Amino acid sequence: MKNYLILSILLASGFVFTQCGNTDETVSTEKTGGGLAFNGVDRGEYILYGHSDLNAKGEINTVQKMNETLQTTGAFEGKVAVTINEVCKKAGCWITFDNEGKDPVRVFFRDHFTIPTTTPSGTSAILLGIANQDTLTVEFQKHLLDDAVEAGKKVEQAAYDAITEDVIQLTFDCESILVKKP
Repeated sequence: MKNYLILSILLASGFVFTQCGNTDETVSTEKTGGGLAFNGVDRGEYILYGHSDLNAKGEINTVQKMNETLQTTGAFEGKVAVTINEVCKKAGCWITFDNEGKDPVRVFFRDHFTIPTTTPSGTSAILLGIANQDTLTVEFQKHLLDDAVEAGKKVEQAAYDAITEDVIQLTFDCESILVKKP
């Protein structure tokens, strides 16, 4: 079982490494064959990216409510309103958001869709997906630093050297995102 878990993590990490940097700008408004259904679709105050139609109506959880659900059930599934902290400047393939004074939550876009790399910090968004604890491998943590370097950020060798073991972090597997217009 342990070998299966390690293999699964390595395969998932390999998928992320091979996909980061995919900046296909094709806009589609229909979900076809597993492809991206919404890539920059106007939804009034928001722009929609992702696989499922999403609107700003209905139950939208706060980060606090998400954390309460995580604490009682171990996972969260649904819509949550967040404020974007950081966007992957290389491809727009992940974001982070504030988590009530805890470590920021890293959001990975399912099947590696992207949002504009120019999305500013402080932008409001609504996410649809699943939050849970996940393992970030040493290789993947270094990959995130590589992304920062490729985006023009200075990263000291000491930052790479400090990464010596896998970490378990709260992450969000995002099916779709509404990004508030400026």
